[in-house]
Amino acid sequence: MLSIVQAEDKHFETIYRLTNDNGLEVVVSPFGARLLSIHVPLEEGSRDIVASPADLAGQKAARYFGATIGPVAGRISQSYFEIDGEKFVTETNNNEHTLHSGSNGFDTRIWLAETYEKAGESGVIFKFTHEDGEDGFPGKVEASVTYSLDDNDNLKITYDATTDKPTLYNPTNHGYYNLTGSEANPIDEHFLQVNAKEVATTNPDVTTTGEKTAVEGTKFDFRTGKVIGQTQLDDPFILSHDQDFDLSLISPDEKVQLKVTTDAPAVVIYTTGTHEEGTPMKNGAMAVRGAIAIETQGIPGAEKFAAYGDITLRPEQAFHSETTYHIDYEKA
Repeated sequence: MLSIVQAEDKHFETIYRLTNDNGLEVVVSPFGARLLSIHVPLEEGSRDIVASPADLAGQKAARYFGATIGPVAGRISQSYFEIDGEKFVTETNNNEHTLHSGSNGFDTRIWLAETYEKAGESGVIFKFTHEDGEDGFPGKVEASVTYSLDDNDNLKITYDATTDKPTLYNPTNHGYYNLTGSEANPIDEHFLQVNAKEVATTNPDVTTTGEKTAVEGTKFDFRTGKVIGQTQLDDPFILSHDQDFDLSLISPDEKVQLKVTTDAPAVVIYTTGTHEEGTPMKNGAMAVRGAIAIETQGIPGAEKFAAYGDITLRPEQAFHSETTYHIDYEKA
């Protein structure tokens, strides 16, 4: 039987633990509607495949780890956008651009939480109101993020939102993963497959150009699963959605596989580097290339380039998106 436990934790204050019949456990926090852990039950013991700082102070310092990012994930080039001819200016916090909605994004907020249990599934619904004009974004946005776990070892993250004025909305979960169970191990020997024929072309400052680049013959070609090696990524892969999963990550010992399926147009994949090296984590200090971030979302730059789609949210519609993380593992 699936269960959910709300607990006080000395490191994170309130946390929620979702556990299924197989012993798979997911831990989430109201701070940033954040994914803290996925504990996978293996024969040798539990393996936590989510790379994350060890406590709340660490999460505030390394703020994106596991967090819900919004209202707009990624970079807004030159810190402005236009809707229906009206210009809106956002905070410049990354070179000349806005990164992850600025210094007061969704990841910094305490979300209200409610739990539910039903046949074969349990979950936590996090809710937050982003007021009109906050951080330069128009519209009062009622946002919710639901984490649910079922007995088939599926963790699903569902995003919903409504607005009273036209605005931008492109959230993601900024989960970092290391399927060895330790951030001290580089992710180089992980096997990665991404079902994408193109990436959004980026500038040296990681903003997108409005163009698309075919992955064939480039470092981005992970259409067939292969070892990540020394490939450095911070790029939006435009998903083909023509297979039964969009992304697969397999541990070097092949005991754990993460299969990601989403209705989002893209996934930004980021491999950590020297910037994160030495960050105190749950299982030791972060190694160079100690984690890989998997961020399903609309294509960054869509607010400026129609070729990337549309991330405008209007009052007459509601936002809804789902990403499912299926955890396959060697059963004890």
